[in-house]
Amino acid sequence: MDMSPYRDLFLSEARGHLTAFSELIVRLEEAPGDSAMINELFRHAHSLKGMASTMGYEQVAGIAHTMEDQLSRIRSGESRLVPALADLLLEGGDALVRQIALIESGSGTASEDTAGLIGRLAAFTPPAPPPALSNPPDKKGESPPEGTVSELQQFRQSDSFKSIRIKTETLDRLVNITGELITNRYRLAESIRLADAAECREPLHQLTTLLRNLRDEVFKARMLPFAVIAERFPRLVRDLARKQGKEVHFQLVGKDIELDRGILEEIAEPIVHILRNAVDHGLESADERVMAGKPFGGTITLTLCRDKDHAEIIISDDGRGMDSEQLKLKGVEKGFISPEQAALMTPQEAYQLICRPGFSTSATVSDISGRGVGMDAVRETVHALSGALTIQSQNGEGSRFVMRLPITVSIIHALMVHCGPFEIAFPLTVVARTSEIKRSEITEKSGRRTILMGETVLPVRSLRQALNLPETSEMEDMLQPLVICDIGGRLLAVSVDLISGQQEIFIRPLRSPLSYLRGISGATIAGDGRVLFVADASALA
Repeated sequence: MDMSPYRDLFLSEARGHLTAFSELIVRLEEAPGDSAMINELFRHAHSLKGMASTMGYEQVAGIAHTMEDQLSRIRSGESRLVPALADLLLEGGDALVRQIALIESGSGTASEDTAGLIGRLAAFTPPAPPPALSNPPDKKGESPPEGTVSELQQFRQSDSFKSIRIKTETLDRLVNITGELITNRYRLAESIRLADAAECREPLHQLTTLLRNLRDEVFKARMLPFAVIAERFPRLVRDLARKQGKEVHFQLVGKDIELDRGILEEIAEPIVHILRNAVDHGLESADERVMAGKPFGGTITLTLCRDKDHAEIIISDDGRGMDSEQLKLKGVEKGFISPEQAALMTPQEAYQLICRPGFSTSATVSDISGRGVGMDAVRETVHALSGALTIQSQNGEGSRFVMRLPITVSIIHALMVHCGPFEIAFPLTVVARTSEIKRSEITEKSGRRTILMGETVLPVRSLRQALNLPETSEMEDMLQPLVICDIGGRLLAVSVDLISGQQEIFIRPLRSPLSYLRGISGATIAGDGRVLFVADASALA
């Protein structure tokens, strides 16, 4: 029987089994007696073995079969999951991931020799569990015998009419087409305004409504759960902790919240950087923690929460934290800041020093971190996504990294401002409010400009200065428009020439040399064909 029509379905199902398998192994190490998790692991291995046998992928079936045997012994109470067996099962999962990739590429699974791994899996004999920990087999969770073609057919019949697979390239093109339609809608509106064609206003209004509906539906199609990238993080933390000889409890919250695929693709590596630093730098050794009166093992928590049109990814740990004064001293030592600048720095500004290229507080260089790379890449990626990175810490109590991001980065709502010959768009996700003050209300001390709003002192940055434009010389009683930006919970006032209103824009990336402009993250096209720049408020802070 020709099984090729079921190949894509097999690949999709296999990836799901392997993702769940890796996550469950890491979780089971923390709760080795959890019979529900053991049964679920067994079912994943058993289903994968059956499907692979049906499809004729013998190497996949062989690895899955030996893993199933080990899990069967744990499930029956003959043995227990020890770290060495967990390592071996995870190694088996990694091999299966490679096998699935080989099948997808068409190069064939025979290109990797798996006999040695299968032999080690089959020969491993973990110690028997103490009698009190023995668990009888759970017959309720028993899987059916071998996977058959009917399993694939049943899945196909039950699911095929509810959803279809769409290539990511197709979704990207749909977003681009929608963005171009929105841009041309503004050009059409400008033409109608200039021609005073009143009869066209109602059709234009209907077109605007339809475009918004189209935009919303396209964005829904691009939304994916955070779990798509987050499922691998527990394994990552677990492996790094074992390598460091540390005990780490990892918590993942909000993995079912959806974000745009483009955001997920870009933010995965920054999260990895922060998690690696948390294990290596953030958490103390077990002896240090005990001496400090802390629990033997540390805790790292990754949380995703969503609020309207933005999301926050929060990574926190209960480790040693950071000393802002020590960071200032290190910054002066490396020549990043002057002693005078260090004296005026707030703790939050001092924490941002770790995002400078080449800045590292590690006394030694390891293969995990310590070379002064990573956090600068994190900040650059977050800024490129029109987001903001905030760092909070308490010496001896841990650190907290907050990445505030838009839900999507292609088509956004923006506040339009003028600065010299340029019209600039500020993403509304970073705009707290706007204001106008007298220029005389702006005070300057040691090169730092500030204003007092209520009882809060806000730093003031000039957009003209960021764009290398000459400052205007109006009288001090003239009103100065300000855009108050929320940079990860920290307010910043940006002085501009004129605030003109809000607009929906389609962002296009900048190419060299425009990509080097400070404070600018992208561009869009206005209704009259002019190029408008998109502000990177975080870079102005």
